[in-house]
Amino acid sequence: MKDKKLKELQRIMDEVIDDDEPDYEKDDEHGRNRLHAWVFMQKGKRDLQESFFIEPSTGRKYTIDQCEYYTIESIFNHKNYWVNMETERPIREINFDFENDNTGEWEYVMINQDDKKDDEDEENEDEEEEEDGEVGGTEDEVLDMPPSWSPKLFVSRDKFIQLCPKGEKTVYFKMCKVEFFSDCTQVDGLVKKVTIYEDYKRIITREVRCYFRNRRDKLLMRRRFPFLFKTIEHYGSSEKQNYLKKLIQVDDQYRKMWYYHHRVHDNLIYREE
Repeated sequence: MKDKKLKELQRIMDEVIDDDEPDYEKDDEHGRNRLHAWVFMQKGKRDLQESFFIEPSTGRKYTIDQCEYYTIESIFNHKNYWVNMETERPIREINFDFENDNTGEWEYVMINQDDKKDDEDEENEDEEEEEDGEVGGTEDEVLDMPPSWSPKLFVSRDKFIQLCPKGEKTVYFKMCKVEFFSDCTQVDGLVKKVTIYEDYKRIITREVRCYFRNRRDKLLMRRRFPFLFKTIEHYGSSEKQNYLKKLIQVDDQYRKMWYYHHRVHDNLIYREE
């Protein structure tokens, strides 16, 4: 009887992720044979100081030294596709300057028409110009790519404005839930709602943030703390009405209000009740 209970307890511990160990992950049975896609941010662009990976399944950021990947088979962007010719090397020893690689570690697939050799002789250049003149100035096709197998994508204006099916979308993160709404679909002008939880099971709510748009009272964001009975509201600027800038309210305790500087009829900036 005890052995059964111990086995059942061990099975539960192996399969259930407790709140105390949120980052626990079981070993992958496929190991190096599993292919996976990720996002690689290269340093030097967008003022990045170092290169790092973004794991799409979790949204977490990993540096090259801290990432959990074994190696890289290929990298691609909007310009080209590069294949790693030395996949047996660990990821920490890979040269990530694949665009300017001259060692043979990376091989590109698409030939860039802008990349031309500068060590050509002047005689060869003259001969090429003569040949181009005889043909009639036609440009050579560097790489004839096959047509796309999928038809041309078309999105109607109504679908584009909705942003997501039926105008609503919910995304779950660790200790967080984000809800998106299209413009003018909610009565109160709600466009995004972020719910932050205290636990990993998303039961105890710590904070709710609501973002608004196209409201008459210029309300932009409302933050609610249910267990503190506290509400914080931020308003946009308006020169004609609704001079309120920020509101902090705790039920049955106090209310603090800040106003914009262009409230000219009484020059009120701050009020507490």
